[in-house]
Amino acid sequence: MEDLYTIENALQFKWASVTGSLNPERVSHLKSYVIGKKILDVGCGGGAYVEFLSQQGFDITGVDKHKQFLQLAQEESAAGTYVQGDIAKLPFPDKTFDSSYCFDVLEHVDDKLAIKELARVTANRIIIAVPKEDEIMNKYNLTFLHYQDKTHLRNYTEDSLKKLASSINPSNIHIFTELGIPTRSLVKEMIEFKETQHDNSPKKAYRKMLNFLLQKLLNRTYYKEVYTGLVAVIDI
Repeated sequence: MEDLYTIENALQFKWASVTGSLNPERVSHLKSYVIGKKILDVGCGGGAYVEFLSQQGFDITGVDKHKQFLQLAQEESAAGTYVQGDIAKLPFPDKTFDSSYCFDVLEHVDDKLAIKELARVTANRIIIAVPKEDEIMNKYNLTFLHYQDKTHLRNYTEDSLKKLASSINPSNIHIFTELGIPTRSLVKEMIEFKETQHDNSPKKAYRKMLNFLLQKLLNRTYYKEVYTGLVAVIDI
């Protein structure tokens, strides 16, 4: 398993902290829910979110178990502080940080140990983002790219994430979905009649009519919202 934690794997599965392409929803979570001045990013990867929060004026520390990610972070930016460490045994005294967050980390590790360590080093608030289990996707044997990442040990339901968060006896838990899929556009892309180089005029006209009817049908169809992630905001 350890040999899968490479820069190449991170780029293949588009780990935002490594690619540098910050997810706007995750940025919104940080803006909305981080409290205090001293912040910890656990599983910081290439440090993209550390750099973002540093630019916002926070005293931000990034910790990661894997040296190659920390080297990348330090090469890419001088912002923030970086420490090598394991989420199961964080190298910080109790209640060092006002807030801590970990995006796409708990599915890779012993999450019970991890959340206890997060609670130990955090004074006020923990923000967690994890992949969401979806019964509809499972029913039809569908998956998204990030679910194929072999470093994942599990996905989460709202109940299982709440149970995990409750294990640290918090004062409050707020759980919500994130990373919604544009279902209508996805269905259209899958079944739309595509133009080919061999289309003649009658075929083009026929295809255009079929796509027009298809769009009408799609516009009248109800779509279940599909979300690929869950977020827990946990007040200590």
